[in-house]
Amino acid sequence: MTHERGAVVKGPDLFADAAYRPYVCLSDDSHPFSDEEALYAAVTTTERAEAIQLTDDDFTAGGLPRESYVNPWTVVSIRHADITDMEGQLVGTATEKIAQAAAGYLGVE
Repeated sequence: MTHERGAVVKGPDLFADAAYRPYVCLSDDSHPFSDEEALYAAVTTTERAEAIQLTDDDFTAGGLPRESYVNPWTVVSIRHADITDMEGQLVGTATEKIAQAAAGYLGVE
């Protein structure tokens, strides 16, 4: 199952020993393998100055049970088959803010 840009999903925790980690989908169907995988930014409960906080107002549907932050410098490619659940959907402005921040870490202005 594919998820649209801005979807907040549960995927494999690639950074710790947790059962899963939330991620924000940043790619769309222009990704060369969009039928198989997508690009996601990691979500954490650790507050960092550079992280982007997610608030209830950032969601059009669903949400996260704890105060959460997106690390836009932590972008990973995850296969759709490895996504276990959907947590919610972000508004376009929140998704764009995360994507722009991620692009900045890649040298795109």
